[in-house]
Amino acid sequence: MLAAGSDRNRRLYIEEDLWRYYRVYPHDGWSFWPEIAPFAQGARRLEIGPGMLPHLPIAGTYFTDLSQTALRELGRRGGLCVRASSPLPFADQCFDLVCLFEVLEHVRDDVGLLREVARVLRPGGVVFLSCPMNPAYLTYFDEVVGHERRYRARELREKVAAAGLRIDRVCVRPDRTDRWFGALFGFGLRWLPRLTARIVMHYLPRYATQAWSWQDGDDLDAAEQGGGVIVRMRRG
Repeated sequence: MLAAGSDRNRRLYIEEDLWRYYRVYPHDGWSFWPEIAPFAQGARRLEIGPGMLPHLPIAGTYFTDLSQTALRELGRRGGLCVRASSPLPFADQCFDLVCLFEVLEHVRDDVGLLREVARVLRPGGVVFLSCPMNPAYLTYFDEVVGHERRYRARELREKVAAAGLRIDRVCVRPDRTDRWFGALFGFGLRWLPRLTARIVMHYLPRYATQAWSWQDGDDLDAAEQGGGVIVRMRRG
């Protein structure tokens, strides 16, 4: 699962530890924080694979990640940090809120990870997940950052259901780049990681504050066309 990704993921996030070039970004800097906020207050919270870009308040939240740099920085700010392992190092039904943003596509056994999320989620708990969609949009960037796949709408729905979860709210997140840009971005991440990180952190607030619309239900077709999605899920 999270600890059993591709060799490229292990090199990038453990040996090279890409996150050492980044700064911690505030959780409330994301435009969709108001969607998450009502479920975070007073909740026992877990975020899987945040790197330096957490989507939950750091203090009091449990974090699991491959990156020692990310865990150290989040821990300094009050995060309860655990090295990523498989299965998740937590008891059954112990979290009210679980987040995993841009993680699932990195994991070979994605259904296994989703089942682990369902296992640690309390009855009535909520999951927020984001991932890239549509394999037709794969570029060199996806290869460099260790993406195992981009999802088709039907594939994601079926895998979520197989894990005992159900999608009840969807946000289309545009994530489609021209191949030339994907090649350029991927080249920068692979060979000029410090410079690329500075550029990313400069432009991240502009990207993160974009307003994306949400709709009830589990229709992912528009997300497949748009290239990315954020979903809210509950136990089925």
